[in-house]
Amino acid sequence: MRKLLENFFTVAALVGTEAWFLKGYFSNQPDFEPALAFIAALGAALAKDPIRARFVSSEEPASVHDKELFRSFTNLLLPNETSKFFKEHDFGGPFPKSEVAPLYSFVNSWGSVDKEFLDEKLELKRKAIYALAGELVNEIGSRTVPIRSGDFISVFSDQQRATGQPRPISVIEDAKILNEKSSLFASKYEEFVRLCKVKLEK
Repeated sequence: MRKLLENFFTVAALVGTEAWFLKGYFSNQPDFEPALAFIAALGAALAKDPIRARFVSSEEPASVHDKELFRSFTNLLLPNETSKFFKEHDFGGPFPKSEVAPLYSFVNSWGSVDKEFLDEKLELKRKAIYALAGELVNEIGSRTVPIRSGDFISVFSDQQRATGQPRPISVIEDAKILNEKSSLFASKYEEFVRLCKVKLEK
């Protein structure tokens, strides 16, 4: 709509200044002012698009690929649920396997070339998030064990719990490391989601 109005007023200026010039010309009273006005209007019309291309942002709309990829990302790692769990959960306590299942799926399925963003900044962030997710998954796998019926996992095993003894230093350290890794992942995850919204939801 904006470009249509610009074109309309440009053409109107050309026609108007040309009519002004021709009126004086055919009445044998040519004048420099309408001639100069016509030349100026013609120059503005010819230079309009090159000037726009140089000074107006030429950023292309987000690609369909990147938009669909971001939608797939947030469908797998739901923003509210992902942020809440990895920011707030204390890994000193047990948690359902289902809470980290999407993270495992992300690590297992987002390492292929078809999961790369075309936008360079988004792709750099995605790679960073993917690396952090991989580290967190490895730490969870090596520092937790199934408990109860197997639907929950914890750094503190059922056998250790059954002794009634205080938690070993190693268990406390495991929880500390998982909490640190989890907080870092949550922070970078939220940064990535915000950047994607800025770039892709225009």
